[in-house]
Amino acid sequence: MKSFGKRKYNLEYRKRKGAYGIIQNSDGKFLVVKDKDNNLYLVGGKIELGEDPIQTICREALEETGYRVKVNDFIGVAEKHWVSEKYPKWSQHNIGIFYKCDLLKKVTLPVEKEPILWVSLSDLEKYLFHEHHLYMVKKSLVLDESEGSEI
Repeated sequence: MKSFGKRKYNLEYRKRKGAYGIIQNSDGKFLVVKDKDNNLYLVGGKIELGEDPIQTICREALEETGYRVKVNDFIGVAEKHWVSEKYPKWSQHNIGIFYKCDLLKKVTLPVEKEPILWVSLSDLEKYLFHEHHLYMVKKSLVLDESEGSEI
């Protein structure tokens, strides 16, 4: 598993396991959620008790976008340790499980109010909040390129 950051052992440890969808359109742009601080996030979130990662992505996509998604290829697992400004007493640890997904049809209004938008890879490189998410987006692109090559 690819790791980013280091755990701060003098702070309270907070572990969060999440599942995230890498959703790319035919123009090569990626679907993201934008917070009030202009940070970008992949569609997805915390794996709830009793859920598997695929169920999490489907639920989170519906809550964040109002769309159903088709979960496709497993990309991998990556983690990040960090301390946020919002919670300076916590050593946060996010373990992310990543899949390529297709956006299907809109079936409801999103529950969450943060805007969703399509952005370029260069925008992800500037504004995607989590480094391990960007790493997995790039890994998904390399896997896409290798699908057409012969070995």
